[in-house]
Amino acid sequence: MTEPAVAWDARPKSLQELTLSDKAWRYQGEGNANVVLSVPADGTVVRVMKEGDGGGAEVTEAAAAETLSVRLRFCDAVRRTFFDGGSRHVDVPVPMRVSSEELREIDRVIRPHRPPSRRHKGLELAGCLVAVCPDYTALPPPDVPGAWCVEIKPKQGWVHEDDVAAGGVRTKCPFCAHQYLKLFRGDIQRPSGYCPLDMFSGRRERVRRAVRSLLRDPQNNLKMFLDGNPLAAPDDGFGAAAGEALGSVRRFCALVAGALLGDFEGGQDAPADGRDGSEDDREEEKEEHRSAASGAVPPASCDFAGAVPMPRHCVLHEILTMQQMQTTGFAAVCSEYDGRHPRDPQFGHVDRLRPNDDGAAAWTPVDGYLVAATARDCSVYVTFRGRPGSSSNAIRVKVSDLDPKPLSTVDKHRKRDANISLACRQYSVE
Repeated sequence: MTEPAVAWDARPKSLQELTLSDKAWRYQGEGNANVVLSVPADGTVVRVMKEGDGGGAEVTEAAAAETLSVRLRFCDAVRRTFFDGGSRHVDVPVPMRVSSEELREIDRVIRPHRPPSRRHKGLELAGCLVAVCPDYTALPPPDVPGAWCVEIKPKQGWVHEDDVAAGGVRTKCPFCAHQYLKLFRGDIQRPSGYCPLDMFSGRRERVRRAVRSLLRDPQNNLKMFLDGNPLAAPDDGFGAAAGEALGSVRRFCALVAGALLGDFEGGQDAPADGRDGSEDDREEEKEEHRSAASGAVPPASCDFAGAVPMPRHCVLHEILTMQQMQTTGFAAVCSEYDGRHPRDPQFGHVDRLRPNDDGAAAWTPVDGYLVAATARDCSVYVTFRGRPGSSSNAIRVKVSDLDPKPLSTVDKHRKRDANISLACRQYSVE
């Protein structure tokens, strides 16, 4: 039975008022579109919209309300279209309103803690709109310690066959190729050993390897939290924190891989293997130290053909299904984009996404690409409490950052891909 559509209305006068002045809150992070504040006592996060790139043009209250409404409609449609069981893995944020005075004070307080590259955008004051959802980095009750969370941005785990064949035989997936642009710009010292094709392969050992690679070299694709507090990433990654959480890195990788593949979540305990894994960890650490001492760079090896089907209910399958809404190669996407009228709406694809509608194949290449692009940038949170053998080792898996991408994303990605190609040629990488 098709679930009825929800009429998401973010007009300020219709919304509940939220105040943070009498609550303890902290800056948790931000992306391109939102600043995220955590409110530990409520077990929630508050996503505050950031100023747009409108060339200094003032955003009206109505425009801000429409922007938030579009995001909520899209998240709701995505939840009911691609995620089995709906709210099990995805929650649609609740729109609320915060006073302009509070938002100005929040903007002032968090500014020193924001990355310098993000400070050019302040908080959007038009309409004073925010979106509230559960804090996936913590578990209730908040006064019981020992809740661990790993946030993973798995990135693009599937490449359309036309893009694999474009320009000859492709040896690097988009994520791994992008590593060389980061290397060229000096953002990183070596390419990551992580490959999204491993994460979405459906093969348990490859998924474990992907998690281990992210722990070793997280960049901005893996974060860890303890009781909702972000942990600083040491130069050698999050291996020590993973070992502290579950006794060994090996067990941590197995637990996270199992959660992503749908083995246990929602109240089911993670099975213990009867070993502490410490010896395995020591051998792996020795090998990593030998590689580091020799100056070896361990770039990922991209396996385009080694994937197997995943369980339909697992979160990786759901995200992959959404990524596969790109029905043509990127050249065809760009061709359609170039033929569009300059005044075409930036989020027209949002209202063309109809939950439980098998007619999605009739979408244009650009529509499908924009939906897939959202899935490539989402975050997955795996949260659990306690070591194996405890009475409260249940695991929760949630997905966040399901905001729609604007039409201009196509041109942005075209320019990015051109820069990636130049960087790869600098390092003789196809």
